[in-house]
Amino acid sequence: MTEKQTSGELLVNGDFATGDFTGWSLWDGVYMSVVPNEGGHVAVLKPVPYNIGQWLGQLVVRDRSDGDYAVGFWLRTSDAYGNPVPGVTRKVTSVMSIHPYDDLGIGYTFHFPSVATSSWRKYTWKFSVKGRLNQGFSFSFLNERKRPDGSLALPEGTQGYEMVMVPNEGQEPETLNEPDDDNCSVAIRNATIFKA
Repeated sequence: MTEKQTSGELLVNGDFATGDFTGWSLWDGVYMSVVPNEGGHVAVLKPVPYNIGQWLGQLVVRDRSDGDYAVGFWLRTSDAYGNPVPGVTRKVTSVMSIHPYDDLGIGYTFHFPSVATSSWRKYTWKFSVKGRLNQGFSFSFLNERKRPDGSLALPEGTQGYEMVMVPNEGQEPETLNEPDDDNCSVAIRNATIFKA
């Protein structure tokens, strides 16, 4: 957990440069690894049954949270070594929750729709926080297989939060409408929450 960061990069080890999950929290880490790839490191999330509850995340607590933010990461399909898997699309659940530690309002959950293909793709979203003081930002990746009812798996502790859809800053990939191969791992690199 990072505390009282005022501006700049809020995530610790978002590029996995340490070669491990320093700064990150894992639930059921047997399904995740950090591997060397293309001169750096990437996190690989293996697919798991929908009821396992696997996630990779980070919590950042800020005293002064008003302002403009950018959230982003790079994503692609992956084998166990971070190498691309051609001909496969994998829809990925990435969620950021804003926890109202200041008691000045409700909590929010931002669902960032993204899809992995065999080529690296950068996703970036921007949002603003107004009228708030002390908040916690939790950023999570999940790689659960599809649930029978098609519902979205959300991190624990976000029940009752308002769901907010934020458009991707770049062009939305056509692959968002492609079939989802939920038996494929995904690789993640250069995750960021940046406070302007």
